[in-house]
Amino acid sequence: MSHRGSPSLLEAQLAGAVLTAEEAQRHLEERGQRDELQREIQTTRGERDQLRIRAEEVEARVAEATKELVALRVQRSPGDQEEVTRLHAELLAQQVVARSLQEIVTVIGRSHSRSRSGVSASRATGASVG
Repeated sequence: MSHRGSPSLLEAQLAGAVLTAEEAQRHLEERGQRDELQREIQTTRGERDQLRIRAEEVEARVAEATKELVALRVQRSPGDQEEVTRLHAELLAQQVVARSLQEIVTVIGRSHSRSRSGVSASRATGASVG
């Protein structure tokens, strides 16, 4: 009589083998996920490094533009400032003249309006305006 083992022992061994296989598969899946995550990390690091380089390039361009702006301000001749001051003074003078003209127009408008009302009153009464 050959001894093959009891059914419960075979079932236990089979269950153990299934558990071992399932655990091995989980390890493989975890390893695959780990590998995938490692690739994603490497890709993200590469993108980060490229963005850092681009940011440094932009910062360098901004610094250069700032230097150029400062140089232009320094190079601006005193004559330019004098011209701006002269033009500003002219503008203020013209504003004064404009206000004066507006006041004159307002005064003329008022007196014209008064004389019209005087003409209307004299026509109504038959008196002469003068």
